[in-house]
Formats: sequence, structure tokens, C-alpha cells
Amino acid sequence: MGDDHPSRRTFELLANEVRLRVITALGDASGAGGYATLAFSEIQRAADVDDSSRLTYHLDELRDEFVEKTAEGYTLTLAGIRAYQAVIAHRSGPEVEVEPFDVDIPCGSCGDDLEAWYTDGRGNLGCHTCGDRTFRYPVDPSHIDPRAPETVLESLELRLRRDHNSMFHGLCPYCGGRAESTFDLASDHWADSGMRHQDLTVHTSCLECSWFFVTNVDAVLRTKEVVWAFCAERGVDWTSLLWTEDVDCTVESFQREPLRVRSHIDIEGDRLQVVLDENLDIVERTVVEAE
Repeated sequence: MGDDHPSRRTFELLANEVRLRVITALGDASGAGGYATLAFSEIQRAADVDDSSRLTYHLDELRDEFVEKTAEGYTLTLAGIRAYQAVIAHRSGPEVEVEPFDVDIPCGSCGDDLEAWYTDGRGNLGCHTCGDRTFRYPVDPSHIDPRAPETVLESLELRLRRDHNSMFHGLCPYCGGRAESTFDLASDHWADSGMRHQDLTVHTSCLECSWFFVTNVDAVLRTKEVVWAFCAERGVDWTSLLWTEDVDCTVESFQREPLRVRSHIDIEGDRLQVVLDENLDIVERTVVEAE
């Protein structure tokens, strides 16, 4: 990072304990009704800064970028709110681990039942028999109850559904930046990550914060209204059943010029055939009813 990089000033502002305590004090004082506005004296007590001139200096440094001065006192700007969210996300708490437990979901590789577990801040779904892993994704430990292992699957599904819906529609749920998605033939990702190999991948990344994930065509189709309608008409809510056996999704072909992905979804003999383009949009669709 060069001396004139635009983010250098941001890091310099936040690389100070007093300023972080100010941001934390303003964030902690907030509630469900909105972010709080605190008077100078209230910030001084909450941030534990005895020297008034010292606090004035740091508030002035934070003003306009992370803190806004109003007639009633000081409040966080949007950047300040994001900084506060980053602070509380990394507050130390009790380490959460959930040992592997069996789930009634068949492995796509060997057919045995999968197991789920939680470790190192990630929810996992994989197969003990063949070693393939179906999902591995960050989940905040506050959503995991070690006494109720099913919270691993519930939280993993909610996080995946939120991120998929947001990123596939071009919006990063973490920084608000623009996200782009591309289809590609399987690379070294599966071997490097220990995930179950699939021939065609969807690589989605944020152009601002570089958050990314690699997934399959099924995940893209789950976000399409055409697919929702096809499933709903047959009594299946595929948006909330990430691992349902009621839906069989298959990629038929991958064409590069122009980029086209042909796939179909089967439910009890009925088939929805779709063609996706380079923008992940459905450009062709056909429903074939069971005879």
C-alpha cells in the first residue's frame, strides 16, 4: 500500500485505542431504535478518557469520516457504524465448538449419511466415510448453541441463503460493494479446500472487499423466481431446503462461446429445463410434464 493510498488515512485513524473506544462507546450506547447520540461528557465516561483535551483531539480526528457532530452531541456516521460492527464482530468470547453429528442427508459421492460440525468459526457439512465436504462457510458463533447441534445446520443455511441471494444479484452483503459472478470449469479449488469435486463452478467475488465464495449451479438456480415457481407448484420450497432430496438438479452442458450453461431440475417426473448466460440470467426455459 503506497503512502497516498486512499485507505491509508482510514487505517491510521483506527490504529488508536482511544478512537476505537470512542467508536465502541457510541455503538454500545445504541439500541433497537437507532444509533445513539452522546454528549462529550458521556463519551468521556464511556471511553474512560480523563483528559478532556486529549478526547477533543481524537474526536476532531474522527469527525466527518467516522463521527458526526450534531447539536445534541456526537453520533456515528455510516463508516463509523461499519467500524463498530467490525469491532464487535471480533470481540473475544467463549470458543464455540460442536463435534460432528449425523444428519439425515445422503452424501452425493458415496451415498452414506453426512455429518455436520462447527469449528474455527465455520459451519461444515461433510461425509465421514469418503471424506468429501459439501459445505464449509463462516457462521458467527453467537448463532451456535453447542447444546443444540441442529443450530449448526440452521445457521449455515441462513447465512448461505442470504449471501447467495445478495451476491448473485450483484451486492456484497458485507461491504455493500459490487459483486460479480462467473462460471468456470473446475480448477484446483476442490482439491485445495477438501470440498466435494464438481465439474462446473460458480465463482462469486466482491470487487471492493474481495469477499468470495465458490459454489455450484444449484445455488444459482435457487435464487431464480422461475425455479421457485416450478418448485412451489409441486409443493417444494427449494429456497429453504438447501439439502432436500425432493429436487434433482443436473448440469447437462457448458458452452463457452457464447457462454451458456444448460441444466434441468426434476421433481417427481416433471422437468424444468433452463439455459443460463454469462450473467447468470435464465435465457431459455421449458417445462416438460410427466406423462
